[in-house]
Amino acid sequence: PVSSEGPETIFFDAVVRDFTADHPDFQSFDGHSEGMVEPQLGADKKPVFKGGLQLSNEENFNQWFRDVPGVNKRLDFQLDFNRTETGTYVHEDSRFFPIDGRGWKDSAIALDNQQHNFYFTMELHTTFVYQGGEQFTFRGDDDVWVFMNGNLVIDLGGVHDPMARTFDIDSLNVTEGSAVNLDFFFAERRCCGSEFRMETSITPVKGTCTIWGDPHIDVFDNGLFGRDKLEPLGIYTSGDYWLVKSEVVQIQARYGTTMFTPSGQSALLKLAVSGPFLQNHTLIIEPMDDGGVVTWDGEPILTEMPSEFVQPFTRIRFMEGEKHIDDVLKGYPVKLIQAYFTRNVVLTVNRWPKHIDAIIQMPQQLGGQDGHCGNFDFNVSDDTKELILARVGAAVPAEESLFPPSSEAEIEALRISAHNHREMSLADCTPEVKKLARQHCRQAMVAEGGSSKSHHLLRACMFDYCFAGKEFAAESAIVQHEMGEAEGV
Repeated sequence: PVSSEGPETIFFDAVVRDFTADHPDFQSFDGHSEGMVEPQLGADKKPVFKGGLQLSNEENFNQWFRDVPGVNKRLDFQLDFNRTETGTYVHEDSRFFPIDGRGWKDSAIALDNQQHNFYFTMELHTTFVYQGGEQFTFRGDDDVWVFMNGNLVIDLGGVHDPMARTFDIDSLNVTEGSAVNLDFFFAERRCCGSEFRMETSITPVKGTCTIWGDPHIDVFDNGLFGRDKLEPLGIYTSGDYWLVKSEVVQIQARYGTTMFTPSGQSALLKLAVSGPFLQNHTLIIEPMDDGGVVTWDGEPILTEMPSEFVQPFTRIRFMEGEKHIDDVLKGYPVKLIQAYFTRNVVLTVNRWPKHIDAIIQMPQQLGGQDGHCGNFDFNVSDDTKELILARVGAAVPAEESLFPPSSEAEIEALRISAHNHREMSLADCTPEVKKLARQHCRQAMVAEGGSSKSHHLLRACMFDYCFAGKEFAAESAIVQHEMGEAEGV
């Protein structure tokens, strides 16, 4: 589901490829020409060579945005955009040299009389939701080609002084709420200036994955772009599993039984977050009872409520959640962890006495991702329980685990849980209990400001009531309300 929030800074993942001045297309041409690439993007999401005065030949051009050993060096790069007073996002740099001292480490004297690494290309790809009225503006040098939905919309080809162009996204004639693919290609081909200014009112698609109850999992792709929502997944086994596995963002879950799940169904017992976006530090969040703590690299943090833990790349708060004055839910105080990370990742965790629920909000990851939260490829049909388990169904190997080694008691508890586990459905719930479950869940969902007409969420709540009890179901209703808030519902 898509978040409509407007953060102060957004990020686009990009790929920079460093070349040398010896390449035939670099430090060799001058002048601006349109029409050097075909008006449609290639099947591999790369510009298709058409030819022109500022290009040597097709073979050399095809090296620009592809990894070619000995010709270029690839460097992953994050482009940050800051929010303006008018609500647009801007990345502006009059000396745009993002790979100084990297790549081939060659350099030339620039207009600022400093040594800089010229001769590189950059590409970025993202998807955004068209809201109406958005624009995309670029000013800079040298070549720039911008494609939307595979069609060329800005053509600033050639080796030239800074040039500017604006594209009104309304002219794509797409329906509001539709997904639009953006593919951006840039080349810095000649000494001695490098100017880059990109301004836009678009923001990358940010999805939400919610893990709650027994646990139920609402994957990133579910309900994207206004599509109908499917029933959440039910993952009832115990052990350590990937929620999000990517090169940069890594999130793992530990599932296990609680006092509320004697039939072997599991709940979310611990959550671990790590990866390069946290400079490989590790955050672990546990429930409130039985000595549960929040740790950073194994050291307790947020030991009091309210409290805050701040690092250059994250801000984590422990605070009281919403008060529930309705008779149905007023006995369930929420103890909330809210974590804001770099790369537009936001984590919300309800710390209940014996388990936790979690909401993960993040943009799609460059290079792909997978886990119980799905692969976030904008196609929910490949995120069924069966397909996810086929891809990433195995428990996390010990050498990949973000959690510290389990105690003998934890290992024994997981062993017993696995032994007792059997798949359950609402059909296994007795008619009497099912009737009570439906009544309680409808009241709880309405009390949380939502609608009891959401068939999938009502069934999830009823499942929790049937097999884990009234208290567990009430906590599930609370996190469903928070899920709606996170999705902008």
